[in-house]
Amino acid sequence: MNHKQIRSLIKDTLQKMGMWSQEAEELVFLTGMVESGYDYIYQIGSGIARSFWQVESATSKDCIDNYLKFRKKKLEIVCDIMDVEPDRLLSMSDEDLKHLLWGNIYAGIIFCRIKYWRVPKKIPFELEEMARYWKAYYNTEGGAGTVTHFLEKAEKRKDEK
Repeated sequence: MNHKQIRSLIKDTLQKMGMWSQEAEELVFLTGMVESGYDYIYQIGSGIARSFWQVESATSKDCIDNYLKFRKKKLEIVCDIMDVEPDRLLSMSDEDLKHLLWGNIYAGIIFCRIKYWRVPKKIPFELEEMARYWKAYYNTEGGAGTVTHFLEKAEKRKDEK
């Protein structure tokens, strides 16, 4: 995957969502680096998480049921981006969401960003703080990822100059 192209797609998607900031773009890009290296769209082993951002269907369902459902305009915007009818997204089963995340690159970006959007703390700008933020709010304390792993993956980026 070309990192400059994926970075451009992330920026464009976040701008269309009305959820863009430099820090958000960086965090979503690095989350994909850490979660999949932009090599995998299906979690190795369990297969529970999908997309480059390794979003679980339960996470996307939570974003739909507890965020998008109550924000009609935002729901319409993200559905337009993903090319999914709002009523269809609201009624998707676990399997439907797995399929959406597996085959729709926009869905991974969107649900990754909404997950971070709902965190009650501002996205940090410094890389090490961003790694801690990812660990606490995306990977979670029980997740296998580490701050060190985040930082190591961030060094492998190929989107800069």
